[in-house]
Amino acid sequence: MRSDLLLACISGPLLAVFLLKGKARWLLAAIFGGMLAAFFAGSISGFLAGLVSYDAMAAVLYISPAVEEGLKLILFLLFFFVCQLEDAALPDVAVGIGVGFAMMESIALQYAAGSVWAMALFARAFCSALIHVACALMLILAVRMVRRMALGNLSGILGIYAVTVTVHALYNLMVSAGGAGEVLGYFLPAVLIAAWKLWPAVRKGDVR
Repeated sequence: MRSDLLLACISGPLLAVFLLKGKARWLLAAIFGGMLAAFFAGSISGFLAGLVSYDAMAAVLYISPAVEEGLKLILFLLFFFVCQLEDAALPDVAVGIGVGFAMMESIALQYAAGSVWAMALFARAFCSALIHVACALMLILAVRMVRRMALGNLSGILGIYAVTVTVHALYNLMVSAGGAGEVLGYFLPAVLIAAWKLWPAVRKGDVR
């Protein structure tokens, strides 16, 4: 896959951002930002894997999650400071970044898959999208800490980043294991997103 042609294909539609206004503009920008982050994450991870002589499996477990979640956090913070987002808008941006990242990753996955059963490829791409969205939603906690920036919050931000990297690496490990581990890995992001949706209701119940 020629990276220059791929970059040209995703950069062209990005011009539509300037034709939109309000929520639609930064939501579309978040999706394309996620796609660009995935593009650069692949290049950076490949470079680092070659630098330390890691094989593909080691790179997926130790390098890719850290690079991918780091770029998503940087992109998230960029949106936060440039667009001056309120807390209510953060989940929409997180989903946009996660979906955009997963779209680009799915394109690369389909290109490299070769002759694979279509349903298996769909399941892998769909669950990959879910894990990226789930990790992006977890990063909201770090971004909210930035709003109330204090020296003590730095460890919290790094801690949340470490958790997202660990969850992402765990998903990669389970999916790569095959058998029951692979099935459980596919369910992991759905459980995380469900927990995110149910958490506000649980907190309201505790308050009462």
